[in-house]
Amino acid sequence: MSETFRLGFLNRVYSPHFTPQVYQDALELFSVAEALGFDTGWVAQHHLGCESGRLPSPLPLLASAAQRTRRIGLATGIIVLPHEPALRLAEDAAVLDLLADGRLQLGLGAGFDPDSFNGFGQDIGRRHDEYDTRIEQLQRFTGGAQLNANGQTLNPPAHGLAQRTWEATSRVEQVALRGNGLIVAPNPNLPPSANTALIQRYRNAWNHAQQPSRVALVRAVFPGADAHDPASSLNRDIRAYIHGKQSIGSYNADAADDFAAALERLDILHGDSAGIVSRLSQGPNLGAGDQLVVQVQTRSTRLDEAIRHLELIAKEIAPALGWRPAVANRPTHKVALS
Repeated sequence: MSETFRLGFLNRVYSPHFTPQVYQDALELFSVAEALGFDTGWVAQHHLGCESGRLPSPLPLLASAAQRTRRIGLATGIIVLPHEPALRLAEDAAVLDLLADGRLQLGLGAGFDPDSFNGFGQDIGRRHDEYDTRIEQLQRFTGGAQLNANGQTLNPPAHGLAQRTWEATSRVEQVALRGNGLIVAPNPNLPPSANTALIQRYRNAWNHAQQPSRVALVRAVFPGADAHDPASSLNRDIRAYIHGKQSIGSYNADAADDFAAALERLDILHGDSAGIVSRLSQGPNLGAGDQLVVQVQTRSTRLDEAIRHLELIAKEIAPALGWRPAVANRPTHKVALS
């Protein structure tokens, strides 16, 4: 880590069952994180309740977060681009970016869930082709290109949004060629060193002298929680997550794997802050323009638990790695911590 990396949090908006309160809790986390000095808040898109994610439309929620905050960046991690008409997404993103005073960070990906592609009547086998077509369109629209022979362009324009676009994919040379940031998350089917190599490939391919490369490194961080405790919601949620990934063929289980090995494969950091600092310090080096993005919730994590995780990260973990909060710490919530 370096002293220049930025700190973000990722909320996958998980909940065992849908309730409108999940959106209010997500908004509360933005307010709390801004007060703690976090630089960016990311939300994930899940269609049809995939993986217990309850947010199919990230941009309306971020618009609400923009009205409750003044400084923190508002990011999507990610929007499933093959499901989105490029021009409509560009229009929605441009309006949100104006409402948020240029704070939108637009993270995109090709998706992975068979049920969502079935729901949209799409062939999941073509998702990368659809993604490539739509991201090319999206970047032309947000970059101000003419849409037709009449000379029409995106209205309102999306000034600067092209420089705040991110992609989650292993095809990192294409991301670098497009000048976009790279979102990197643990892959349970690859060793931890794979992400370091992926980031290096991306940086090696970067050839944009006017701007630095940008990496958003996602890590699951649960300070003060014991993932080995069978009675904990964290333990139950991780086991349910593994089962779900196995059911769609995206987690290649080894018969010899025990739960401790699964935690290593998933790169889940838990327990005391000092141990988490040690593990994070061994990860990929982050510099100017990069972000450490911490996921602090699983499907059953209560709001007060998530807030406590954010507080420990902002006060004990991230500062030990060289990060400094953007604003002085101050309380902003009335949730009783357990």
